[in-house]
Amino acid sequence: MGKIGIAPKIEIGRLIAIPVFTFFMTIRTYVVFGDIKILLPLSTVKLVGLIHHLLIVFFYALIILLYFLRSSARLTNRSLVTNMIALLATFAPFVFPFLGKQELINPIMVIISDLMIILGLVISIYSLSVLGRNFSIIPQTRNLVQRGPYRLVRHPLYLGELITVFGIVLAGLSISRLVVYFLLVACQIYRAFQEEKLLASVFSEYEDYCSKTARFIPGVF
Repeated sequence: MGKIGIAPKIEIGRLIAIPVFTFFMTIRTYVVFGDIKILLPLSTVKLVGLIHHLLIVFFYALIILLYFLRSSARLTNRSLVTNMIALLATFAPFVFPFLGKQELINPIMVIISDLMIILGLVISIYSLSVLGRNFSIIPQTRNLVQRGPYRLVRHPLYLGELITVFGIVLAGLSISRLVVYFLLVACQIYRAFQEEKLLASVFSEYEDYCSKTARFIPGVF
């Protein structure tokens, strides 16, 4: 059973997350510059790819900003297993480039893959901007957010990330990628359940919110 306690005064998450996401943002920024260099002659594939990479840079930049600005947590889950799974769910997408090169040569399928990634990133960025200073990687409680995409589902940020990663999987479909993807889905579901337990222990209105709001997919789950 997970241990729950008062959040520490030292922001360990901030000390770790800001350098890590700054590193990833820097890499993606170089990718964007590379996309711009080969943008002409313009094509739909190149343009959609550039938008996809720009959104990733913006997503990382937003995470970094929110880690600087976020408020202190009321409670933090102290379970090592829960926190390791949260970290695994956060960083698992970074293994996909090592699971084989992209095999798509059909421009239409490339565009479909990029559009799926863009859709997921837009949902993720919107959810992250609404979540604001309440954002964290490991399960923590700050304030209960019920506006924006959180009116529709309890975990829109995770939903957006799963859509994004599915687009990445489509870019080079393989057994290994599918296995990692379903592992990621399982981790995100477990992570969501642990966050809900924590939120329910702090906010009396959370049970009512859950009764009216789906976890990931309205009317389904």
